[in-house]
Amino acid sequence: MVFRHEPNIIATTFAGNALIDAFEMTGIPRYLQIAVSAGHFLLYGLNLMESESELCFSYTPVDKSRVHNANLLAAAYLARLFTKTAGNEFYRASLKAARFSVNRQNADGSWYYGEDISQRWIDHVHTGFNLTALNNFHLFMKNDLFAHELQKGYVYYLEHLFTPAGLPKYCHDQIYPIDIHAIAQSIITLVELAHLDRRSNEQADFIFKWATAHMKCKAGYFYYQKKRLLTIRTDYIRWSQAWMLYALAVLAEKSLPAGVDSR
Repeated sequence: MVFRHEPNIIATTFAGNALIDAFEMTGIPRYLQIAVSAGHFLLYGLNLMESESELCFSYTPVDKSRVHNANLLAAAYLARLFTKTAGNEFYRASLKAARFSVNRQNADGSWYYGEDISQRWIDHVHTGFNLTALNNFHLFMKNDLFAHELQKGYVYYLEHLFTPAGLPKYCHDQIYPIDIHAIAQSIITLVELAHLDRRSNEQADFIFKWATAHMKCKAGYFYYQKKRLLTIRTDYIRWSQAWMLYALAVLAEKSLPAGVDSR
């Protein structure tokens, strides 16, 4: 779902979180001001499907899609903004958006990618987004409002979105291609939700070692995909390298001794 030259909810939330990180590290108010403007874009620049108790954000200003990873990323971002501003508009929208996607979780703990009939698939990357975003929502809101749904979703994730050997599958019913973005997101998800299952950190370490051995070239970058009979060695900056760098940073932070500031 790409609309050229249009701002979108994914890029906005990641950029906004980077700005909040910068504000927390430097104390420069301008960073937080821009992050708040990103929150206002979500609230007033997108198409909202809203009821008294629920809210779903569109992907861009020009569509009306209902995609769960985008909606939950927005919920987590607005929850974080609330912790910095005490803005009730951020609190209310965050809670309603989280409730929208939680209420549409499947009985087995999975989520479809989106609510349109053409979006009824369950893949690794976006399930990981859903879980880490819902976990962050809890951390920022300082509650466990949807803890049961988070636990149920993580159990589904561990049991259906990995091969018996422990590698991330592309979709719940499809192993190949082994995708570097899914590998990266699996490491992030396993580390950030390790408190929910004691096997998580060990599995994240295994995936990192496997990816280093099988999907990293001598030049240092990670391959895009490994199919059943061939490997696609294309060097994609955003999909492959940036996400693996993020995953490695998360993994490295987990390994720091207690009390050490990762910054």
